[in-house]
Parts: sequence; C-alpha cells; structure tokens
Amino acid sequence: MGLIIGMFKLILRIILVLSAIAAFILLIPNLPPYTKFTSIKVEPTLERSGSLAYNNILNQAAQLYKDKLLGPECFQVWNDELYTSLATGEIVKLSRGRHVTFVTKIGHPCTGLTQEHICGRPLGFVIDENKKNLIVADSYYGIWKVNLESDKKQLLVSPHVAIDGTVPMLFNSVALASNGDIYWTHSSSDFHLKDGMFAIFSDPSGRLLHYNPTKNESKVLLDDLWFANGLAISPDNQFVVVAETSRYKLTKYYISGPKKGKSEAFIAGLPGIPDTVRPLPDGSGILVSLYNVFDDENPLIIKSLAETPLARKFIARLLRLIEIPFEFLQNHFDNHVFESIVYYIGHFSSASAFSTGLSGLVQIDWNGNIVASYYNTDGSVKHISDAIVFNDQLLTGSPHNQNFVAAVPAPPLLKKAFAKPVKETAKIKTEQNNKPKVKEPERAPKTTPKPVEQTKAQVNEPKVPTTTPRPAEKEKPKVNEPKQETRAAPKPAEKPVEKVKPKVVEPKEAPKTAPKPAEKPQPAQATRPVETKQASQTKPTPAKTQQVKQDKVPEPKAEAKVPKQEKDSKADVKPKVSKDVKVETPKPKVEPKVAEPKPKVQPKEEAVKPKPTEKPKVKQQEPEVKPKTAPKVETKPVVKDEKKDGPKAAKVNDKETKSPKKTEESKTKPSEAKQAKPKQREVPQGIKPIEEEILSDTVKPSKEKLKVIKKTGPQEIPNPNL
Repeated sequence: MGLIIGMFKLILRIILVLSAIAAFILLIPNLPPYTKFTSIKVEPTLERSGSLAYNNILNQAAQLYKDKLLGPECFQVWNDELYTSLATGEIVKLSRGRHVTFVTKIGHPCTGLTQEHICGRPLGFVIDENKKNLIVADSYYGIWKVNLESDKKQLLVSPHVAIDGTVPMLFNSVALASNGDIYWTHSSSDFHLKDGMFAIFSDPSGRLLHYNPTKNESKVLLDDLWFANGLAISPDNQFVVVAETSRYKLTKYYISGPKKGKSEAFIAGLPGIPDTVRPLPDGSGILVSLYNVFDDENPLIIKSLAETPLARKFIARLLRLIEIPFEFLQNHFDNHVFESIVYYIGHFSSASAFSTGLSGLVQIDWNGNIVASYYNTDGSVKHISDAIVFNDQLLTGSPHNQNFVAAVPAPPLLKKAFAKPVKETAKIKTEQNNKPKVKEPERAPKTTPKPVEQTKAQVNEPKVPTTTPRPAEKEKPKVNEPKQETRAAPKPAEKPVEKVKPKVVEPKEAPKTAPKPAEKPQPAQATRPVETKQASQTKPTPAKTQQVKQDKVPEPKAEAKVPKQEKDSKADVKPKVSKDVKVETPKPKVEPKVAEPKPKVQPKEEAVKPKPTEKPKVKQQEPEVKPKTAPKVETKPVVKDEKKDGPKAAKVNDKETKSPKKTEESKTKPSEAKQAKPKQREVPQGIKPIEEEILSDTVKPSKEKLKVIKKTGPQEIPNPNL
C-alpha cells in the first residue's frame, strides 16, 4: 500500500507542476509568440467513396534524379524541359539524361538547410513564355521577376514594405493572368517559413493579393486565410481559386463579372492538406496536391486542435520558450548545433515526423466537383507538394527530406488533360503556317520569278548555244550601256528593257537613238557615243545588267571584262563631244600599235586578270562593229579623244574594248588603224609621248607612271601592273 500511495503522490506532484507551468505559459501576458489564438471551425471531411475512394495509383514510385537535388517543391515545363525549385534556394532545369542545370537563385550563398533564411526558398513560380521571364515567390525575399536569357532580376514585391498596414512574412505562391497581372499569396503575416509551425497553431493571417505591374503596387483581395497556399486562375479570368492549408478547403474569389470582389467556398472538407493548385492545360479543371492524407484511422492531430485555442496557444508558447534560449546562444556564439536546434523546433520538417505517411492528388473541375483522386499508400512518396505530367509520367515533389523526383505512369485522365492542349496548339500552328505559305508562293513570288527566269534563259540561249562568240558580244556592249544606266539610272524602267532584250538586241539600240535628236547631229561619230548618250539620257534599266551578268557566269573571262566595259561606257557618257570626231579622221597608221593601247588601258583599270581574256572578247565584239560599219571607224577615235578629254581611267577602258576591235578591223578595214596612229601623235602635243615595250603577247608598260590627260590637265598615275 505504501508503494502505491507513494506513486500516486508522485504523479500528483508532476501534474501539479505541469499545471503550474501550463498556467504560467497560458495566463502570463506578452509571452511569445505574439499572435492571436481563437476557436476556428473546420468543415467535416468528405467521405472516402466514389471519386475519393482509396487506390494505389501512386504506389511503387520510381526515384528520378536521386541525390542530385533536394526538396523539389514546384514544377513548370518550358521548351520541353522541366523546371523545379529546391530546398537549397535554387531553381534548376531537369533535362533528359538525368542532367540538372542551374537556372537562377534569389537568395545568397549559404552552408546548408539550417541557413534557409539566407539561402532563400522559392515556394512557387510561373513562367511567362511570351516575355521569357520567371515570376518567383521566394518565401524570404519576396516576389521577383527573372529573365531566363540574361538572368536579370527585378524585385516586384518587397518583404520589408507593408501592404495595407501589414508586412508579408511568408511568400508562398504566384499565378499569372492573361493580361500580365500577378496574383500571389503569403501564408502568414506573423512568422517566417523557418517558424512555420507557429503559423499553423496561430490564428489565420494569410492573404490573397493582386499585383498591378503598370502601377507597381499590390492590393489585398482576401484576408484572414489560414495559411494561404497555392492558387489558380480560371480560364475565363472570372475568379481565382486559393488553397487554405489549415482549413483543408479551397476558396473562390471573383476578379471580374457581376460577383467581382466576392468570395465563396470552392470545395471544403478535403481528405488531406492542400498545397499547390495547378490549372490543367486543357482547361478542364485543377489538380490539387495533398501534402498529407488523413482519415478516421489515421487522424491528423493539428486538425483536431482547430477548435481548442488554449491547446494551440500552449503548444505554440511552449515551443517558443524552448527555442528562445538556443536562439540567444546562436546569436552570441554562432554554433552549428544551436543553429540546428532553432531550425528544427519551428520548421515544418520537424512536424513531418508526426504525419500519417499517406499522400495524394485530387482532380477537380472548375465547378468544384471532384473528378478523380490518386493516392500513395505504400510510403514511397510520404509527402506531395506538386505534381505534373511530363513525358507520359506523373512526377511529384516534396519540399522536405526528399532527394529525388518521384515518378509513376501517368493516369489516363491526367495524361489526356496534359496532352490535349499541346496537340491542339500544334494543329493550330501548322494550319496557320500552311495557309500563308500556300498563298504567298502561289500568287506573288511564283509569278514574278518565272518571267525573269524565262528572259534569262532566252538571253543565255543566243550567247551560249551559238558557238560563234560574235552574237554574244553584240549583247555585251549593250550590256555596258545598261550597266552605266544602272549606276546612274532609276529602276522603274526594268521591265520594258527585259522584254526587248530576248527579242532582238540590235534593233533595241536603234529605237533608243531615234528618240534622242540631240545626239543625232553627230553622224560621223560611232554608234557607241550615241549609245552612251542614250544611257545618260534614258538611264532606264538595271535589269539588263543582271541578265548579262547571269549570261556571263559560264564565261569567266567575259565576266572580268564586262565590268571594265561598264566603266568605259560610264566614262563615255561624260566626255562625248563633237571634237572627238574631228580628231579621229585626220589620224591614220595605228596597225602596229593596236596592241599598245590595250595594255595602257588595262593597267589604268587596275585589273590584271582580264588581260589574257581579251582575245575572246575581241572576237565577240566584232559582230557589233560590223553591223555598224560606218560608225565603227568613229568609235575608235572616240576612245583616243577620251584620252585627251576623259578625266577618268575608266574612259581608257574603252580603248581596251575598242582596240581589240581595231585589230580585227585592221584586217578588214585599214582605215581604222590609220586613225588610231594620229591619236597617239596628238598626245605628245600637250605631253611628252610614253614609250612602252612589248614583253609578251599582251602588252605591259614598263613605266612606273603613266601620263593621262584629264579635264584639269595632264597628270601622271602609277602603273598598277608594276
């Protein structure tokens, strides 16, 4: 008897001591935590039947990226890559091949989880695909915008600025509206995440807010939410659904329409602790993650304390009184042991030891009806903070003590919900891409290039198939004229010129000379001066030059010489004067020196390559001179007069094209050679003659400087061939 009485007295003393301590904790005012504790009514849990019945869909989950990350909290997909936020404060990209790539970090460098307040903890984020920005809700550092390309960060909502008189302490989740506005939640106005347990025991202080990016300000929409968590915006932008974790319900708040500004219960009595709320891509509803699942056999202690404020107050104050001395020691001695004790006393990770070991997901339509539920009952996934279907797998994450991403085969309903919008958008894109592609090439681009190609082919046919280069060269001097025209001439007259070329080349020049009587008074001059005048007056078509260039592609030699002729033709436009004709007639004897003007002209052009290729051009240019027998004699002296009058070295280039003509004409027409000689004699009248030596078949001047007569007077130019 004495033993029993002694034990009874001992127990009674313990009870009295504990009661005194409890009374001290409960009754003494101004003890931390400094918050309110009132009775809160919670709706009864829905029955586990029908769509809420237990299943094992999430059992036997595979572990992806094991030991490569810690605490994956939230998921997003962009550019066929998975993004997630980690307990260490980073946002990373999970690529194929089990690669984990760092994306960004809001917090600062830290040594471990116990320094979470330094590392930062991104609890929720969304991706603005149009602007390639991340909108991140970091529990400690506020709402940030991060550019995915440059990693440029911008603070949108500060954790140190009060909103309607209250400073947000625990930033949780964000949602992006179609107009760019941001809706976000903070779970508590009294405690940080490292003291999250106190936020669960204390009265509600969470809020739903709207951030206006144009005004850079936030507005409170809902207040007194018991640990406000995930949220989602309806497809029609009529309302926002926000999760109240400690009330086990979802609340609807209208942001537009006739009920704007009002709120109501979306669904209550959930069989678990709601965390992230994800809108399904097909617009059918939302997917709610249940951090913990409970029932009558596996009750949740915290839920049973909702209506007992004294019990919650006692637990909260007791934990805080235990934490205070270790916090004091940590602040003064900075020891890892003290830091760890402070961290685990108030953090959610310490409460995970009292969890039921069950987790799940609930699929709900936009009317608040439960469509399906998915559970894990084998303990392979003890907590679920978010879930997403990616590559036909249902991936889940947990914020505490989980070093992998859990994966199971995607259920048919979820697979359908995540796959439909991708296919539809792909179809829409392909249809939009196909329609303009068919219209544009059929009408505009196809019709225009066809006539251009035909003309090119027509021009090429007379030049290439005819073995004799003479007909091709007839067109080349004509090319020189339009090339002059192209540099100084407007482009609008391209079409008529292209049409005329394929028909007949020579008659085109005749009509051009006819409408210009100002140049006709020089009948003794060659056709070239007339053509140059046409080029200067009409200046019609750069299209001819394009056709000629394409024709010259098969003949590389001709290509190098054509630009020289162009320069000559341009030079011919300015210096053509009747004086050139007078000088031409009285000067004969040029046959032996026909080769000499060729090298003189070529070095002035500063082109060495076209010299060996001049011979085929001489043959080609003959037919042009032959149809114009009378003016041919005049054209050569025009070149020599240009030496006197021409201020440009390009004018000397005309001598190149005209001198080869003289060699052939010297055989048929000796009068042309006679006129060439007196031209060279005229040069020494104002300047001393230049002597040259023929070193090979192609004449190359040996002088270091060459003398040229320009408008300003005789000048010496360097010999480019030396």
